[in-house]
Amino acid sequence: MTITQEELARRLKEARERAGFTQEQVASAVGLVRPVIAQIEAGKRKVSSLELAALARLYGRPIHSFFDEAFEADGISYVLRAIPEARRDPEIQKAMNRGLEIINAILDLENKLGVNRLSSGPPCIYARNIRTKWEAIEQGQEIAAQERNRLGLGVAPVGDPASLLDAQGVLVLGMELPSGLSGFTFRSGEATVCVINSTDPSVRQRYSIIHEYCHALSDLKDLPAIVSRKEGKKDLREVRADVFAACFLMPENAVREFLKRQGKAIPSRIQAPLMIKDKVVSYEARRSEKQSTINYMDVVRTARYFGVSVEASIWRLFNLNFISEKQKDLLLEQDSSLPGKAIKDILRKKDAGLDGVQGAIFQNATEHLFYLAIEAARKGLVSRNKLIELLELAGIQDEDIYAISEARRTK
Repeated sequence: MTITQEELARRLKEARERAGFTQEQVASAVGLVRPVIAQIEAGKRKVSSLELAALARLYGRPIHSFFDEAFEADGISYVLRAIPEARRDPEIQKAMNRGLEIINAILDLENKLGVNRLSSGPPCIYARNIRTKWEAIEQGQEIAAQERNRLGLGVAPVGDPASLLDAQGVLVLGMELPSGLSGFTFRSGEATVCVINSTDPSVRQRYSIIHEYCHALSDLKDLPAIVSRKEGKKDLREVRADVFAACFLMPENAVREFLKRQGKAIPSRIQAPLMIKDKVVSYEARRSEKQSTINYMDVVRTARYFGVSVEASIWRLFNLNFISEKQKDLLLEQDSSLPGKAIKDILRKKDAGLDGVQGAIFQNATEHLFYLAIEAARKGLVSRNKLIELLELAGIQDEDIYAISEARRTK
């Protein structure tokens, strides 16, 4: 679509205001002065292609959206406005810009290739009003059970949650977010995107992915996006998503079966029918308290099995009445003690390997960008230089990029 300079100026101003930026902040971010931004938005100065690319990146939009027939609000504008910390921290802003650039590149490549994977993401199938905290808790439990049943998960623990969401057409991206944020979920066109804080520990990232998945399933019918703050526990939608994540990752039946296999969470009295002199006699015995009591190492094993934090495991066992409030408080105290921290540190090093480096965050976005970029290059839809740019955006190292035949220079 061809638009006038005045219309482009209007759209640029609208995009800035939707994202919550001042002209001064925009000027600082893109290396211009405020009067120049004012002139561009007034239609008194043309914007160069490089300046437009920088502005689009800052506003989290693909460049072509400024020339589309309809210039509509996008979920990412809502997100940017809801995270003022990013506008104050250049490093966070840079990380978010890169993340949004990855998302837009994926959507653009899917459009070029005629792929509709992301447009087939899950609808908001569990949208329900919440009036009280109790309703939020009940809905979180019900939705988790219904979704596990819909996905045919049974009582199996969730392996890689990003892969699970990927199968549902949801894009998952790890992004460096301010410390108070665990993630956000938004729609971009028909695509559903869940972003998690890549600076969080891996078990927290797993939890956040499922938490955000609940928002995708329940909250995007009337909202373009939703931002999850770690202190936002009074928001009933956050309560519902927290309960959903706990129940989805640690279903009651699965927890019960796991504990039984460890000889825990079973009745203190056991009965067994025995055949004695052609008669069936019911034999009863009392199991020792020490044998059946859940201790700290049981909690650690449970957390490891279900892929959650030890703290989350303790609270889940308490909410399922497997431990008393007194036991819960004692276990939480042990978890924060030096011996508890030492155990977790040993296991963390074991997971990371001898070098002590943690593995990659849970996500599928950069891998999708990698595959899509190569496919587009093979079909002649992007140039060699553009392919290299996309592979760099996906985090591929130079030595690996030039090992790809499509990226090699031909004579």
